[in-house]
Amino acid sequence: MKKLFLLSAICLLWACSTDDKKPEGIYSIEKMADVMQDTYLLEAKIQELRLRSDSAKVVYNRMIGQLYEKHGVTDSLYEKSYGYYINEPEDLYKIYEIIADSLSLKERLLEIEEAEKK
Repeated sequence: MKKLFLLSAICLLWACSTDDKKPEGIYSIEKMADVMQDTYLLEAKIQELRLRSDSAKVVYNRMIGQLYEKHGVTDSLYEKSYGYYINEPEDLYKIYEIIADSLSLKERLLEIEEAEKK
């Protein structure tokens, strides 16, 4: 009985230990932030077009391929990376911080540009 308890405790500790290594092929936090930001902007642009859902899906699928190509990512590795970061809340928070900061900067630059035009 003691051996079974000891074996169970060791297995539990081993299962609970965290391995801070990223799996192979996971994109960096910075790259994910860039791709995710552009993906969100693409989705917003498509929503503004007010297309029917089937037409919007066609446009999205075509444009997302171009977006992945622009960033040098593949859809499978992007999805794998996204799945990884969903389970790493601290890293996911960093990604969203980068996105928020970048969008705030872009907004501020647009405001300055508009003010200079007046």
